[in-house]
Amino acid sequence: MEEIYVKARAKINLGLEVLNRRNDNYHNIESVFQKINLYDEIWIRKIKTNEFRIISNIEEINNKDNIIYKAYIELKEKYKNITGIEVKLNKRIPMQAGLGGGSTDCASFIIAINKLFDLKMSKKEMEEIGKN
Repeated sequence: MEEIYVKARAKINLGLEVLNRRNDNYHNIESVFQKINLYDEIWIRKIKTNEFRIISNIEEINNKDNIIYKAYIELKEKYKNITGIEVKLNKRIPMQAGLGGGSTDCASFIIAINKLFDLKMSKKEMEEIGKN
């Protein structure tokens, strides 16, 4: 497999309770959410060079502050067989709308990289990458 396409689905919170503040200044939460029929599209393609490229319809996320890039770096450090990739991200989920666009993009990216490079990561391992 040289390329993979995924739909990163948005979600809405049906119930949200903010719990204690963690050491990283984020809060633990309890949430009940529902996926909705709104999604970002992500194409990931292996490339011959050993670099990361991201192309998006939203110019401000075409950089290395992107959460997908951060996940790529962590995955690449852990799994040496990961090569360079090109990511095309068609953002359809509005940014800063509370629909989980960034986090669902990152989670979908991790799942896709697991398949694309046949990493055989467990769900728990993918969750740990996502938490970081």
